Amino acid sequence: MIKFLIKLTMSLFTPADGIMKTNVQWDDLQESVIEAFGADAIFGPNKQVKDVGCGNGFMSKICLVSPDWQTKMKDVPERFIVKISSQLPLLESQGLDETGHFTSEEFAKKFEDDVKRLHNNEAHLYNLFKKYGNTDIPTPKVYFTKKYSDGNPLKGYIIMEYISDGVPYHIFDNLKPESMQQAMRAIAKLEAAATKFSEEERAPFEFSPIEDMFKKFFSKDANNAFFTMLRSSGGERLAVKIDNLETILDEITDLDNMIKIPTSLGMEKVLCHGDLWSTNMIWRKGAKDVELAAVIDFQGAHYGNPTVDIVRVMCACMSGKDRREHWESLLEKFYSYLQEELENRNMPYTLDMLKEAYQRYFPLGAFLIVPMIGPMFQMVTTSGDVDYKAKVQEVVFEKVECLLDDIWKMHNENKQHSTV
Repeated sequence: MIKFLIKLTMSLFTPADGIMKTNVQWDDLQESVIEAFGADAIFGPNKQVKDVGCGNGFMSKICLVSPDWQTKMKDVPERFIVKISSQLPLLESQGLDETGHFTSEEFAKKFEDDVKRLHNNEAHLYNLFKKYGNTDIPTPKVYFTKKYSDGNPLKGYIIMEYISDGVPYHIFDNLKPESMQQAMRAIAKLEAAATKFSEEERAPFEFSPIEDMFKKFFSKDANNAFFTMLRSSGGERLAVKIDNLETILDEITDLDNMIKIPTSLGMEKVLCHGDLWSTNMIWRKGAKDVELAAVIDFQGAHYGNPTVDIVRVMCACMSGKDRREHWESLLEKFYSYLQEELENRNMPYTLDMLKEAYQRYFPLGAFLIVPMIGPMFQMVTTSGDVDYKAKVQEVVFEKVECLLDDIWKMHNENKQHSTV
């Protein structure tokens, strides 16, 4: 009976006595690093762990481990990242959700099985990259993956490379169009690499996040909580635009219609990252600008609309002005990259199809970025640096204003086009 009660109370959203309040213990990591690096990979008494993912996501704890190795080993990292699948970051961001809806246990409980499945998918994809030698896709080195299973319901994690010279980018850091080309090439490499997967290997990614997860998200309570947060952040400056958005919300979240976009245009579905935005890319300082060091967090990987990643990364990582001026040329650049990566293989769609899919998907894709901006924006406004706060506020307002205007504009254009 006691074991049954313990099992009932343990979950991914309940604080535990492990690393960073998760269920993962040091003994679990010790066993895993021995498997990854060999029998000499023994932690020392001065081992340490640091949370380096605060504010950068809501489905995992990102832990920087300093293992204090007891033996000098060749080609073994002095430090490494352990990405622990967890819902605690969402519940710990309660101050960023005025209504308490998104940070409630009830909300977390609805998604616990999804979080486990998505973690397993990410681990599966990293293993496929290794199998097919996809070393040119910019990702961290992955040393070990631990999936959830019936016998392991609470401890899912990935041990990977720590990119020590990585430059963090946030929603309030804008990329130049030239730097965005690097993200376009990474998306092209991912799409091309996935054409080699067998049907069995593809199977875990044959799902629709729109159908499986977003329908849970777009409840009446969730929408009310979202607009409360948006109005609180936007104030009078965004009031009219937010009101306009609310009037078309039901139409732009017509998920059944969104799912049909690729087939209605005659496009093949491709492997999408699924959550490509600011915090899921690591950059390095380059000679002129930044260089893309790694794309991370592949939990949302799925076969779907080719513009899912493109719309999301442009909306999140570019100023509204640059996105408006360069979206079409960036799509053209992306298409040329995909042609290069596929070599003599057939293209899964035409450039015209890609542009049309971008236009159709944009209202929903842009809308899905807006809720991510609110919490990040509120975190920054707690800074005591007045000049920094003012600069960030202006960057965020410009981005959100343009997104809200373009959601309204492109939704109405899509409606007119569909009636012609």
